[in-house]
Amino acid sequence: MKRILISALIGLAALTAGCTGTSGNANPTPTTGGGSSSTPTSDTGSASGLKALKPCDLLSGADATGLGLELPGEAEKVATSDGCSWKVTGNGRLRAGIRTEAGVKDLNLQGDKVSDIKVGKFDATKVEAPDGAKSQCTVVIGVTESSSVAVIATLSLSSEDTAAACERASKAADLIAPKLP
Repeated sequence: MKRILISALIGLAALTAGCTGTSGNANPTPTTGGGSSSTPTSDTGSASGLKALKPCDLLSGADATGLGLELPGEAEKVATSDGCSWKVTGNGRLRAGIRTEAGVKDLNLQGDKVSDIKVGKFDATKVEAPDGAKSQCTVVIGVTESSSVAVIATLSLSSEDTAAACERASKAADLIAPKLP
């Protein structure tokens, strides 16, 4: 059990730290599906608007309780991410982390399945079972090419219900997206 816990924590730390150090022009991969794409831009107004947000304000009290999260959320900094973590009664955590200097393409996102999705008006990447952790799912919203918000849902370590973790992360990301610049 200790190995599983240590492995999960290392995986979570690697995912939240996941900066590859790559520089240059990142070109987002087009998402599948019809309609127009609103690819994030390097709009400095959006980046500065993101810097003004407090991670624990990304979910309102009603949003948090609707997701089964315990209030209040706990502010925390992990690597380059300013975040907020909420406990889920008896079944894990949810974390939202803001990176003002790392876009989706700057992160090393690996998991059992990685897919491009849309969250509100934003391009995003969903990572199922990051680094093999079946109890986790991450949705990273590309606010601009050089900034992002990661939503990480973690179920209890004994769980291997990746679909439930992804459902929680996706619902939270849908609630967070309208609050982003």
